[in-house]
Amino acid sequence: MLGIRGADSESLKEIAMAQSIKLEVVTPERPVFSAEVAEVQFPTASRGYYGILPGHTPLMTEVGDGLLYYVQDGQRHWITVFGGFAEVGPDRVTILARESETMDMIDLERAEASRQRALKLLKEAQTEHDMATAQAKLDASLIRLQAAGHPAGHGF
Repeated sequence: MLGIRGADSESLKEIAMAQSIKLEVVTPERPVFSAEVAEVQFPTASRGYYGILPGHTPLMTEVGDGLLYYVQDGQRHWITVFGGFAEVGPDRVTILARESETMDMIDLERAEASRQRALKLLKEAQTEHDMATAQAKLDASLIRLQAAGHPAGHGF
């Protein structure tokens, strides 16, 4: 911390904490991620992406399908999120997701095979329901592939 003279380590820790957010991502099956981060950006169900910095106004919103990113130690990291809710406070973001994975949890071969199956289902779809189901599977596989391949999409 520049410009902070004579501050003890506890004071420096408090200052650093004030410049960070506690990010927690959980699913019904397991905790996915928990750490102090500098910023968070996640997809909402209907309002695009929300960017959250320390001191954000409290809110709750529905989470959409897509990539959540967070900055930690100056590096961007990605987590997939598939539906759920977000609770945001000045010093924390909690994502309660239907499904979620960190990049190291994603199996590229499995995600690619899922993409191929979804494309086949999409071509063979006979009803609107079949098309919607196949499209949802295709979208999920593309999100996983994008996460595993270090995305260059929205704001990344």
